[in-house]
Amino acid sequence: MIIQSAFALLCLRAHQNASRLDDADKRVYARIMASLDSTDVKLCAQNCAAGNIRRASRAITRLYGQFLAATGLEPTQYSLLVACSLTGGATVSKLAEAFVLERSALARNLAVLEKRGLVKVKSGDDRRTRKIALTPFGEATLANALPHWREAQNAVEKKFGAERLQKLISELRALMEATANI
Repeated sequence: MIIQSAFALLCLRAHQNASRLDDADKRVYARIMASLDSTDVKLCAQNCAAGNIRRASRAITRLYGQFLAATGLEPTQYSLLVACSLTGGATVSKLAEAFVLERSALARNLAVLEKRGLVKVKSGDDRRTRKIALTPFGEATLANALPHWREAQNAVEKKFGAERLQKLISELRALMEATANI
């Protein structure tokens, strides 16, 4: 196993520096890479948690996006509005933690919502913190979007099964918690 790991690291380094390899090294590298086991690659594609969950996430996001299109909100924006409504003035750090997002990525998403007048970013208890709150327009937009979200949720529950969906959501939360501190 150690030899395989060292070999994989060597291949990775060679791949990262492929543009700097001379022709002889490139031929060796190509021969090494040609020995890649297609069975292993297929198993990875079928069983990789990250790849499969990301594909499912894109599919479900696309579906919810179709239902939310009339509201002018993307599913990620809708989720942020829901979180802001529930937390009533959470800090950027708390929201980033809840969404498992880098603060900078969350800040970019919040900037779009703030520019549209949906949220207000205010100073927190000290200068280092910022609190997020829905504006009255944000509350109205969320209220308008809720029936569209409900339609999407009902469509998923009808096709996938309500109980099955709840079990999946519970398992995904457990997976998120299990992988949080690895």
